[in-house]
Amino acid sequence: MKKIFKYIPVLFFMLLFTSCLKSGLDDLPAYEEANIDSFKFEYRWVVKNGDNDQLKLYPMNVAATIDTIANTVDCVITVPNPTDVGTKPKDDFPTAIREQVTVNNLVGYCSISTAATMKPVGDAPELGVVADYSVTPIQYEITAANGTSKIWTVTISDFIK
Repeated sequence: MKKIFKYIPVLFFMLLFTSCLKSGLDDLPAYEEANIDSFKFEYRWVVKNGDNDQLKLYPMNVAATIDTIANTVDCVITVPNPTDVGTKPKDDFPTAIREQVTVNNLVGYCSISTAATMKPVGDAPELGVVADYSVTPIQYEITAANGTSKIWTVTISDFIK
């Protein structure tokens, strides 16, 4: 009886590490789109909280016009009103922080086509970090899963504060 119990775990692991997949499965299609689907900006700042620093962020209002033929994105950025005034004040985006927001210290981020990759061209700001978006031209290379590449130009046509 002890021998049977000794071989049960071995049998279990043999079944556990087998695969149900068969060879020769159909390949998935390689995506060929290399587009920017949306482009957004946010402002980030650090709040001293005792011994720890806390990162805060607040999204900007962005009206982005995307032209998939010309590979351009035209953005109008509007800084939202502060949240520490009015009938129900909150501390999400205080007036003092709002006054510090400029086009020179925003964080850009975007959505791109499925399975595509993106990299800055030339002196274009890196996405996801605080950067200066007043520099032009702002260009990014989007590479689709099948290797197709497109150069996209992002323009900040207006910054409304």
